Amino acid sequence: MKAVLAVLCTFSAATIAVADPFRYSWEEVAPGIHAGVRAEPARTPVMGTTVIVVGDTGVIVFDGGGVPLMSERAITYIRGITELPVTHVVISHWHQDHSWGIVAFVRAFPAVQVISHPYTRAELLRRNPDAERRSRTAIAEALPGLIARLASGELPDHERRRLSALVEDADAIDSEYQRLETVAPNLTVDGRLVIHSGDRAVELLHLGRGNTAGDLIMWVPDAGVVATGDLVVAPTPFGFGSYAGEWAETLKAVRALSPAVLVPGHGPVQHDTRYLDLLVETLELVARQMEVLVAEGADEAAAVAALDFSSVEERFTGGDAFLAGRFDAWFKRPVGRAAYRVAVGLNPEVE
Repeated sequence: MKAVLAVLCTFSAATIAVADPFRYSWEEVAPGIHAGVRAEPARTPVMGTTVIVVGDTGVIVFDGGGVPLMSERAITYIRGITELPVTHVVISHWHQDHSWGIVAFVRAFPAVQVISHPYTRAELLRRNPDAERRSRTAIAEALPGLIARLASGELPDHERRRLSALVEDADAIDSEYQRLETVAPNLTVDGRLVIHSGDRAVELLHLGRGNTAGDLIMWVPDAGVVATGDLVVAPTPFGFGSYAGEWAETLKAVRALSPAVLVPGHGPVQHDTRYLDLLVETLELVARQMEVLVAEGADEAAAVAALDFSSVEERFTGGDAFLAGRFDAWFKRPVGRAAYRVAVGLNPEVE
């Protein structure tokens, strides 16, 4: 990684983030319920939020960490707030940034139950061996291109800052990528599972397809707290491989719980449903437009290009150039491609 140091010398300290892309910001969102949010949600690589529920007899963890260091930090945090063991770790969906570090929980708490939807378990086992192999060389292979782009002097300021942080984080990311290890869930749920921890009940619910085919949410009724995984991601959503029309209906089912606190898969904790309502509106807009475009005979490229987000885009981005770039790359184009595949009867999650 000597090339990293050479590149860093060309940037002022003001443009470079602290080299810790795996830092949590912890918040107790309700009595005994804590959310560990990645301090910069859009920082590359994105990392999912961890939610800790302290029951009467043990601790339930929802999305325990995307790399081992994050899981280890979550365990340290848990040990600072309770002497109870972690009894369950729940994986919300197959995207690895929510579970690739949880081997640390298995080592620290050998009796822990690791829970997911059956689809999620199957996808983790199908995808992760090759993904782990590729991740071990990903940073070394990407660095020359990143360095060249930064040296070109042609990037807009927000993109230059993003890539500068990624280059500076390269050693930390690479170190964790060498430690990735998949844990196969040993318990699956399709529908509803209630974990009773003394008087506290924690419900795991599969309300329908959405961001993936296997999204689980965690609902803690006594506290009015719901954790959604990537069904809700802020400030801009992820649309890769998703099911836009069904996703909107799944989010309506989340809303019907009337949560007082909503913990997204990425981004700040929410205390109302305004953002969830915007997601429903947007997903319905995508599904409705795509149905018309496919009926008119548009091919995938034409259909994706024709989708009109003008009524909602600035409500996600606020006109910020960085967020506009993330909304385009992480939502508009991928949700369009996925919606087209759903509309023509194909699986949007198959590459």
